[in-house]
Amino acid sequence: MRKLLTAQEEERKRVSREVHDDIAQTAVAVYQHLQAYAHAHRPRIPQARWELEQIQELAQRTVGDARRVIADLRPTELDDLGLAAAIRLQLEPLRSEGWRADLEENLGGERLPSMVETVLLRVVQEALRNARKHAQTDAVSVELVRSAASVRLQVRDCGKGFQPYQVTVGSGPGERVGIEGMRERVHLLGGRLEICSTPGEGTAVVAQVPLLSEGETNG
Repeated sequence: MRKLLTAQEEERKRVSREVHDDIAQTAVAVYQHLQAYAHAHRPRIPQARWELEQIQELAQRTVGDARRVIADLRPTELDDLGLAAAIRLQLEPLRSEGWRADLEENLGGERLPSMVETVLLRVVQEALRNARKHAQTDAVSVELVRSAASVRLQVRDCGKGFQPYQVTVGSGPGERVGIEGMRERVHLLGGRLEICSTPGEGTAVVAQVPLLSEGETNG
């Protein structure tokens, strides 16, 4: 299973790089050329101006969509700058929508093992996805703390909360797969994942992962 997850992440990395180097860069170039054209050749006819503005908006949306795909697949920040930078990238879309989305991190000056970074990022992505879909809130916080022997991640929202047993009893297939996927990834690293929630008091997803050497972590 660990080898399968590693292979999946490598494929995600490859596709992410291709989207970044090809589709995203082309979309950025198209948008920049449209901006330059609109500035130099502003149409006099209102209908023509409106149509040009619509094309610019579509190009800009394409750039944003490509960047979101990259961030979801495997953000380059994760490999280049580390877990904290990648989490900040995940929070940006929420902030742009008016959410209060905070990150508190204390990782010291060293990078975490690559598999630990990858697994914790996937937990953050799934927890944020669930918060957006179910929590009915606009506030979320992420805490990331490193100790000598482990790293602790908590993603907490200020939403409506729920009874945790309902995740397996009453939720849909997508929710069950998402939660179990997070738990399975964390367990493969020798860690544990807990879903703490009470109706009306929000939800916290907490993962605790031991810090092994790179060789031990990757099996």
